[in-house]
Amino acid sequence: MKNDVVLDKKPYPNKCYLPFILYPPGMHSNTEGGNFVENHINMQQEGVDFTLYIGVPFCRTRCKSCPYFVRLLPENDKHNREDAYVEALLKDMKKWANNRKFGEGTLKNIYIGGGTGSILRTENLKRIVDGVFENFNVCPDYEFTLEGNARDYDDAKIDYVASSKINRLSLGVQSFHPEILSVIGSPHAAADSARVIRAFQSKGLTNIQMDLIYNMPGHTLDIWKSDLKTLVELDVPHFTIYLYRIHNETPQFKLINRGKVEKPQDPENTMVKAMYREAKEMAEELGYKMYMVDHFCKPGYENMYNHWNWKVYIDTLAIGPGSYSYFDGYRLGTESDIEKYIEHANRDEFLISSVTDKMSGRVQRERYVVFALLYYEIEYKFYESKFGTSFREDFAEELEQLERKGLIELDDERMKLTQLGLIWHTNVILEFFNPAFWGDTDSLSEKNWSLNGAMVEVGAHERSYWLGEGHETFFPPVIETK
Repeated sequence: MKNDVVLDKKPYPNKCYLPFILYPPGMHSNTEGGNFVENHINMQQEGVDFTLYIGVPFCRTRCKSCPYFVRLLPENDKHNREDAYVEALLKDMKKWANNRKFGEGTLKNIYIGGGTGSILRTENLKRIVDGVFENFNVCPDYEFTLEGNARDYDDAKIDYVASSKINRLSLGVQSFHPEILSVIGSPHAAADSARVIRAFQSKGLTNIQMDLIYNMPGHTLDIWKSDLKTLVELDVPHFTIYLYRIHNETPQFKLINRGKVEKPQDPENTMVKAMYREAKEMAEELGYKMYMVDHFCKPGYENMYNHWNWKVYIDTLAIGPGSYSYFDGYRLGTESDIEKYIEHANRDEFLISSVTDKMSGRVQRERYVVFALLYYEIEYKFYESKFGTSFREDFAEELEQLERKGLIELDDERMKLTQLGLIWHTNVILEFFNPAFWGDTDSLSEKNWSLNGAMVEVGAHERSYWLGEGHETFFPPVIETK
């Protein structure tokens, strides 16, 4: 194991742990219905570069701590809910494509998520893939990711996907240990993941990423090391690690409170830190690079959906229940009611359920910085090419604060997070939140689905809860050599 220096300095009063970042966090109900698009978006503007997210709002089971929207879809599907949803999705897709903005634009990247993207029957998955290429101008070097669980893949689906225009898989493996999967209520058997990965590799589809979760109830460092060892043996080129989170009022939250399930360790616990360190050191030794926060890949296998959305910062068109779009200075949300979504599509109407106010130039610049910092740095020239202003001038006060705390380094070309900045990266990101978005308790009462709820909870606090009152640093640095 490498010798390295760990900076144990506390620059903020509370450490923020977020699985995903959305900005601005607060949204409000849309009172204009489908007319919002007609009233506020020039859909006949010149075609734009964009990414497409397709939300599949079904799962076979609900993981015990999942806070996100899900509709359980039994395998027999007696009421044909899957078919009705796919029909509506294709109508919705076509309606967006009939406008010049997207119909004549260039689609850079496609991502089928959920819920569980892989849950769809093979024939319906094929209809959606064909619909994307029939409706949009897909660029030649596109990436098309299908997210889901290994348990959904029978031989016929593996054969179709491996030969289709889908060219990247994302699998929610979580762990290769059945006893851990059982505690968290994961929908797949541990052996399925290895079986499916090897089956796709044998057919030439090797661009596979897997999610692993650490610090689950009953998790030990030895189990985590075993999962990392299996990951190495499977030779996937991309993996992501997530800290297990207990969300209020979920089944796992209630089981823990009743003493039926062991509570996960505190994220600052020595064992949990050792789990994170073990993953990073293993990755470095095997030629993986942590190119963005908690995302590891071998050269050439970066997640390009994130690259286009967050680093290059182009428009996102998201269709399907429980999804969020971003374009023309607005975030737009489609609520998680499947029946309402189907009704709107059948009436040839967009379902726009929640929206942000039109973002000012300042908020749009903040939004870019919030996402770009997931890649640890801001390049001055690229920022200026996007916004026509100077990053160092726009955020002079924030940069002075971060530099003084030892969280960033500034040179002539870029701002980069220091090692301490990496440890506290989410708090660093929060430094760029607009003051108007703190203490927003009103947004807690709005309908929030998918990933937005966690962001709203963060913003409901006062700024000082996460970042302190001003210029204090809470403890002096302690350097520990291992």
